[in-house]
Amino acid sequence: MSDQIETTEITPTEPAEYVSSCDTIEYGFDEESWLEGYDMYYKLYRRKRTICFVVLFLVLAALFVQQVVLDPTYGVGWTCLAICLAIALVYALAPAYEKRNVKRALPAIENDRHVLKIYPEKITVRTILPEDDAQYLEPDESGNLMPYPEIPETVIDLTDKTLKTAETDKMFAVYTKYTQSIIPKADLSEEELERLKQCVIRRA
Repeated sequence: MSDQIETTEITPTEPAEYVSSCDTIEYGFDEESWLEGYDMYYKLYRRKRTICFVVLFLVLAALFVQQVVLDPTYGVGWTCLAICLAIALVYALAPAYEKRNVKRALPAIENDRHVLKIYPEKITVRTILPEDDAQYLEPDESGNLMPYPEIPETVIDLTDKTLKTAETDKMFAVYTKYTQSIIPKADLSEEELERLKQCVIRRA
C-alpha cells in the first residue's frame, strides 16, 4: 500500500471541547477505503495477538521436533508436531482468508449511505439502505415485499480506553476494539474532516 498511514491512540479522558451538541456528516461507500480501514483495524487490534499465537505454536513444534529426532518412533510426538504446525499455519493464513471473504461481501453494501453524528462523548453511525433495490427486500407471509428492518446504529464511545484512529490519503477511520467507522475522504469536505478530527483526536 503506497498511501502514508497515520495512527493515533486517543487519550479518552480529554473532554471533547470542540463539539457542543451534535454534528452530522453523511457519506457513502468506497471499496478501496473500506479495505484500507479493515487492514488498519487488523494491525491495531489483532496482528500482535496473531503473531504471538504463531510464535507460540512454532516454539511448541520445535520442541516436538527435538523429541522425534531423538526418538523417531515416538508417535505422540509426531502427532503433536503436526497439530502445532497446522494451528500455526491457520493463524498465519487467517487474516488473508478473512479479508478475501470481506472483499467478496462488499458489493452488497456498495449503495448504502451512512449518517454519522458526533456528540461530545460518542459517535453514532446509522446505515441507510437503498429503498429501490430488490436485494434489500424480503417477502412477508402474504408474499408482499417488505423492507428489511433497519440496521442497528453503531455507537463508538469516545471515552473507550481502546479508542484509536487511522488516516490515509483515501480514508479516515475511528475504532474501538469492537467497533469501527471507516469514512472515505472523497465524501467529506475539508471542514467536515477537520470537525471530525477535532472530536476524536487529542489536541494540544
